[in-house]
Amino acid sequence: MEIFILYKEDYPWDVRVEKLAKSLNETNNTVTIIARNLDQKPTNESTPEFQIRRVPRTQRLPGTLQKMANMPLWFNPLWIFTILKAIQGVSKPVIIVRDLPLVRAATFIARFRSAKVVFDMAEVYPEMYRSSAQFSKRSWLDNIVKNPSIAERYEKTVLPKVDHIIVMIEESRDRLVALGVPEEKVTIVSNTPPIDKYSGHRHKHTDEVLRIVYVGFLTELRGLDLLVEAVGRYIEKGNPKNTIQVDIVGKGASKEKLINLVRRLNIEESVRIHGWLSQEEVDQLMANANIGALTYRVCGHWNHTIPNKIFDYMLAGLPVLATKVLPIERVIEEAHCGVICRDLDPADIAEKLEYLKSPDVRQELGENGYRAVLEKYNWDNDRDRLNEVIDILN
Repeated sequence: MEIFILYKEDYPWDVRVEKLAKSLNETNNTVTIIARNLDQKPTNESTPEFQIRRVPRTQRLPGTLQKMANMPLWFNPLWIFTILKAIQGVSKPVIIVRDLPLVRAATFIARFRSAKVVFDMAEVYPEMYRSSAQFSKRSWLDNIVKNPSIAERYEKTVLPKVDHIIVMIEESRDRLVALGVPEEKVTIVSNTPPIDKYSGHRHKHTDEVLRIVYVGFLTELRGLDLLVEAVGRYIEKGNPKNTIQVDIVGKGASKEKLINLVRRLNIEESVRIHGWLSQEEVDQLMANANIGALTYRVCGHWNHTIPNKIFDYMLAGLPVLATKVLPIERVIEEAHCGVICRDLDPADIAEKLEYLKSPDVRQELGENGYRAVLEKYNWDNDRDRLNEVIDILN
């Protein structure tokens, strides 16, 4: 089959989009990624596994107009043109739309081109916008463009028009069924890693020094300030500063706030706020770490998706330090691979850090997580479910 993955951001790179594209190519499908082009890359590009088609270059326009031209709005003529040009001459294309904004563009085109449309609901946009409005400062434009009520109405209009929906987690599936989507129309394809991602290596826990890692965006929703405050309380309990090391890697609106918080608590020796690092540097931090952090603020957004980091931590043999986010808590309790902290409670996080001082405890939790990935939470299983969806549409 000829499959087109519609991705609203610039490509490269996105780990999920790449896994989808490569896995579909492995089963003899022809795959094309259709992407935004703010970076003004070539409109056509080939890789051994798939093609990349980008929105036309707009480098002659001022920066603001370039951004407007690339906005992933379903009625944007540049996106419509790019999609139509990509599928030209294909008799029965399958369009996989990553996330909500461009779904209506795909369903509109499908009416005239005999296409099948799969909605990859990696994020539940109404909940994501609602949670962002609750915890983050937003501009007046964000309040209009990222309005949860508008997103909710838009979502309800497109759900009946897609041929299938893939979601990340059970909670997202259950939400769709409650909205009236037939259960047989929804398949869970999570964001799990390939088993060989770390070449079979996993951490061996040998001492009481805590080395905690977080890699991702630095926003209020991620609850990294709670983790930093917990480190301060952990040290106040009498633990020397050199017995805990936290590496927070990424960029985002909360970066300066986190840096200032670390300074105010006088724990620069224990907490390092990095920007984006190279993959080699991130891999080194992961190899040295003995705990993976997910101290997210509990909200509707996190309760309907799951970060790929939890499975990366488990595969690396790291116990997971997390708050009571529904899918994360369910996975941790099922696999017995980490500890759950109360929401918005640095004191409780500090108590859990005390518990994780024991290398024997960390080793047991880490081994449990590793086995759970080998048996269940791996891309081999999710890839099989993805291919079943494509077979249904064939």
